[in-house]
Amino acid sequence: MPRMASKDEKVRLNLEVPKRVRERLERVQEMSEADSLTEVIRRALTLYDALLMTTREDGGKLLVRYEDGSERELMLV
Repeated sequence: MPRMASKDEKVRLNLEVPKRVRERLERVQEMSEADSLTEVIRRALTLYDALLMTTREDGGKLLVRYEDGSERELMLV
């Protein structure tokens, strides 16, 4: 599904990362079927922002529940 053009003002950023970080971004791009590395970074920022809002500002906890029913709390840094 094509994305609608954003009316927000655009700002260009140059990002220098180690090769292994680029490889991880590319792996996530493939797994998520994102159109670009920029889209991967944009989605990641949106998710991270939402998680911080939920856990830090609203007092929520981030839990991972495994198939065996056990849970583990994840701490965001």
